[in-house]
Amino acid sequence: MPGDTLKDLPRSTTNKLIKRIETLPTHPTHQSVVQIALEEALSTWRENETANSLVILGKPIEGISQTLQETLIIYKSEVLEILNPLPQSIQLTDSSAITAKLKQAFEPRAASEDEHRGKRQIVVIPDLSWYFLRCVQGWEGVTYLRDLVMKDHSRFWLIGCNQWTWQYLSYVCQIDAYFEQVQQLPTVSGEEIQAWLAPIVEEIAIDFIEDESTKNGQKNKSESYFDRLGDLALGINAVAAQLWLYSLKYLSSDPEANSLKEEILGKIQHTTPTLPDLPKLTADDRYLLFSLLLHGQITLPCLALTLGETESIVQSQVQMLLRSGVIWRQRELLMVNPAHYPRLRWELVHNNFFIEED
Repeated sequence: MPGDTLKDLPRSTTNKLIKRIETLPTHPTHQSVVQIALEEALSTWRENETANSLVILGKPIEGISQTLQETLIIYKSEVLEILNPLPQSIQLTDSSAITAKLKQAFEPRAASEDEHRGKRQIVVIPDLSWYFLRCVQGWEGVTYLRDLVMKDHSRFWLIGCNQWTWQYLSYVCQIDAYFEQVQQLPTVSGEEIQAWLAPIVEEIAIDFIEDESTKNGQKNKSESYFDRLGDLALGINAVAAQLWLYSLKYLSSDPEANSLKEEILGKIQHTTPTLPDLPKLTADDRYLLFSLLLHGQITLPCLALTLGETESIVQSQVQMLLRSGVIWRQRELLMVNPAHYPRLRWELVHNNFFIEED
């Protein structure tokens, strides 16, 4: 309409949408893929006890652990017991203590093993990237887990892992040689992303105004929008969710309206999704961001250890990247903003970083 202007969403609205996105389950496509792979792997294990593991690989910014846990809800039964012995916080330590904490989590269970002889057990290792550091001997915890899985055929081991981590660990400790059953989480289409986000889109009543192209049998605006969103996001939910949020604007007929009035009277509208620009990155920035993606999430002290720098030097780099929005901090953990993943991945590939193969 004449006079209407598009404005950024009020911060309060953005925060509400961020929290709502966080409540979404992982994509049903991923859960289905894990469920099918797990059923096949469990069937193989029943026939051959040495085939006692399944590795699920995902992108560095995907919630692999959440996908595993949500998929396993259906396996709660009288004949299958799900064990989650590893707290996420185990990674909040230095490399020398990781193996000790892993032993503390697993070895007490060996003493009470007889109590569970009647039940089949699935042990969940949520994400291997939480249990190593990219430094000298920083992967000893992972080799401990690897050897434990190789020795303990009485349990089935469901293991999540960041793709970049998997390639790195395959290089330093040949982990890929020990695990034959590996399932990659697939990318998702624009249509699948649209269905995943539909509950939130409906809640905030975002409409796509259609035009003559729909009547002529061409794609309607919502289909075109989500196809573009899926392409930009490389088919990754976490990226798509952030790009979708960035594309939302308020349609306001009153340019002078304050944010409170807009939140009450404004109408939210999609704009064309785009990738945010990366700031100019130094070589040191690239190494820092590569380490963040390799570990998925990490504390500042551990990040400094992986980079071989003092905390004060890394802290200054982190502050610059936080201000630019390339990375986030949640409590003590640092991680890459998913919206920047596509451009950052391209930048690292073209600067000869060792990352996962397509």
